[in-house]
Amino acid sequence: MKLAGKLVTLRPLVIEDAAITLRWRLSKRARFLQRGAQTEEEQRAWIASKDRTGELNFIIEFKGEPVGMTALHEISQQNRSAIMGRLLIGEAEKVGSAPVFFETEVLLCDYAFGQLKLHKLYGEIMEDNIGMIRTRLYLGYKQDGFLRDHFIFNGSYKGAIVVSLLEDEYRTVCRPKLVRLIALPSGGPVD
Repeated sequence: MKLAGKLVTLRPLVIEDAAITLRWRLSKRARFLQRGAQTEEEQRAWIASKDRTGELNFIIEFKGEPVGMTALHEISQQNRSAIMGRLLIGEAEKVGSAPVFFETEVLLCDYAFGQLKLHKLYGEIMEDNIGMIRTRLYLGYKQDGFLRDHFIFNGSYKGAIVVSLLEDEYRTVCRPKLVRLIALPSGGPVD
């Protein structure tokens, strides 16, 4: 299954993406993501295991090239909820100021709320990831709580901000903001 917008295509993560996704995960840009695989073999095994879990892991493509990744995981049809996470733009220089992040968000949320009929998306953001916290709150996500000493990061415990977005909040607040942000002139490498 592919999700396509004007600038971005989300395609399923496959084992052949192990090298590039590992490079992204080990980069400084991924400093706030949970630690995972440290070798390409471990990354391949992780990708293979995700095929059996019902998670939806995507590669973000821009101009036909992989530039990042994102996912919906812990999808619960019973509770009509999922975690939206693992969002990482790994090729920032290829993206420039193009609104890849914002269109990725629209594609994933439209799919989650429209196709999967979910009621809520939620996630945990490390307390040091100020940019993501501000972005989520600006877009209309609600801060539901704070988890103390939730992550171990570089040998220290870090708290997590818990955020969520309900379907009606997405439709009335978040999506209109995202659409406006996508429509702004980017000055980036968009043709």
